[in-house]
Amino acid sequence: MNSSAQTEIRRLADGIRHSLSLSADKLAEDVRTDAQNLLDRAEDRLGLGEDFTVVAFAGSTGSGKSSLFNAVAGLEIARVGVRRPTTSRPTACVWGQGGKDVLDWLSVPERSRTWRESALDGDDQRRLHGLILLDLPDHDSTAVEHRVESDRLVGLVDVVFWVVDPQKYADFSLHSEYLTKLAENSANMVVVLNQIDKLSPEEQKAAADHLRHLLNEDGLSETNVRISSAVTREGIPEIRSILADTVDSNEAAAERLLADMQAMAKRIRTELGAPVASPDELPGASRLVETMSEAAGVEAVAQTVHDDYIRRAYRRTGYPVLAWMQRNAPDPLGAKHGQGRDELIRASVPATTKAQSSHVRLMAHELITESVSTMPRAWQNEAAEAEKRSTDELSETLDSAVTAVDIKRQVPGWWSLANVFQMIFFAATIIGVIGVIASALVAAIGSGTLPVWCWIVSIGLLVIGLIGSLVTSLMAKSARSRGAKEAAAEVDGRLRDAVGRVARSSYLDPVKVVIGEHRRAYEMLH
Repeated sequence: MNSSAQTEIRRLADGIRHSLSLSADKLAEDVRTDAQNLLDRAEDRLGLGEDFTVVAFAGSTGSGKSSLFNAVAGLEIARVGVRRPTTSRPTACVWGQGGKDVLDWLSVPERSRTWRESALDGDDQRRLHGLILLDLPDHDSTAVEHRVESDRLVGLVDVVFWVVDPQKYADFSLHSEYLTKLAENSANMVVVLNQIDKLSPEEQKAAADHLRHLLNEDGLSETNVRISSAVTREGIPEIRSILADTVDSNEAAAERLLADMQAMAKRIRTELGAPVASPDELPGASRLVETMSEAAGVEAVAQTVHDDYIRRAYRRTGYPVLAWMQRNAPDPLGAKHGQGRDELIRASVPATTKAQSSHVRLMAHELITESVSTMPRAWQNEAAEAEKRSTDELSETLDSAVTAVDIKRQVPGWWSLANVFQMIFFAATIIGVIGVIASALVAAIGSGTLPVWCWIVSIGLLVIGLIGSLVTSLMAKSARSRGAKEAAAEVDGRLRDAVGRVARSSYLDPVKVVIGEHRRAYEMLH
């Protein structure tokens, strides 16, 4: 057998086997049964090796397939009689030594087996060595057991020659019940228009062209069409040549199994439905994270970090007198919160309300429902179960997300620098004020006159102190505002990332597992 075909067969078999491992409600019972039967058949057929190619002649009552079988074999093997139906059990003709294990697998009765070897044949039959040719019971027999046996063997053999006659080649049941359903195996079928001795040359061409047209409509464009007559032997050499080429190629068994595997994979893929997008790839995912962030109080925490930064920065960088007056201003974190991260967060996060929880649940449900809406009901139910388990712990998961974020109270280096300048300029102002007051008192008392430089120094220090304090305060205010916004934005971003991870892990990941399992099952069948 072709090694690449065998590799593909085994790959698809793994995919089918994986699909069968899914829960019972994921595949219809008839699909499961047919898939398991195919796996068993493939394993059996591959285990029988490649020494023999099995070809079956199948046809309706009166099509002359048994006569054609005898003509191709060159022996009167199949019973041809007047009373119909004639063929009640399969008849086998084997070219070459061996084949018993294959015939046993096909359940061909011992008495219906013939080995086609004769010293009189010389090398005439050598090209057919390795061929097992079967004459099947009539597929339209009035005897139910005949039809069942024919259908069973059509499903097992490597190649099927459908033998039709000029009167019934367009029979609806043949095309609808057999040929159309075997369209995937079109390359492993040949349709033989038999008994052409009953037609004129013009009628033969017209019938063959019409048959070709019908087969194309059945989806069997790759199926070979031949004409034959067991009476005149017309077409028999061509049929034997096709059989010989089939044996020589040694690929018929693999091609049949591969076609059946591909058809079953397609059938299961149809049952599974096409893969769907992960919920975190949908637009609603960002809206869910935003809603969860709101429920988790992310904005409140960020605002608290902003206010806390402003308060602490002002105490370090504001004008000393005003900063001192603010020492007893309310702490946005509370007097006993603010030393540790957990206390900071817990003091800032408002409790998640029932309305917020309901809103989050609704958005999550809508997002997940949208994501899995095209999946079969069994997969939707599994996704719904995964969603339900997640929503039961909403408050805890949001609280865990927020408290897991490490929020540190920043102390930038510029605070110390600004504080130094504020103290210097404040001291200059105080010294200047004292100098000016002292100079004025001395002049007022009339105890003497101070040097001019005392006035210059005092006034200079006062002016420098006031201007320096003003400039430093303005610059510190701008830096405080910018720093507070950056601190709040940084915390806001990390909190939203944390909430997003919760959204994925608590809500989306369990559903993504279901979607991933579905996708894997589907892709293993491609």
